[in-house]
Amino acid sequence: MSPDQENSFLKKILEQVWCGGDKGDEEARKKETKTRLTPAQCLVLVGLIGGVLEVNSVLVNKDQQVQIVLIGSLKRKTTMDKLLDSIGARSFDEVMRAIVGHFK
Repeated sequence: MSPDQENSFLKKILEQVWCGGDKGDEEARKKETKTRLTPAQCLVLVGLIGGVLEVNSVLVNKDQQVQIVLIGSLKRKTTMDKLLDSIGARSFDEVMRAIVGHFK
């Protein structure tokens, strides 16, 4: 999904729900929609749609209470982070050959 598509999708969702806002508009908003999200719920929704958060695990205990564990980072990966991630997936031999080959 392109960033423009994500933004328009998010805008459509936020038009359907009320994420906080001016208290003067509260009555009008309640009449327009049935759903009112808290600011924390809005942040989770934006994080999931924006790709910042992802579901790490879903836990169900004996009382059938559900916990959804989300994981994410606000830090954007730099070029060096991406390079180190790709190096970490390779064997030591491949990394050493690439380093030695670079200096030839």
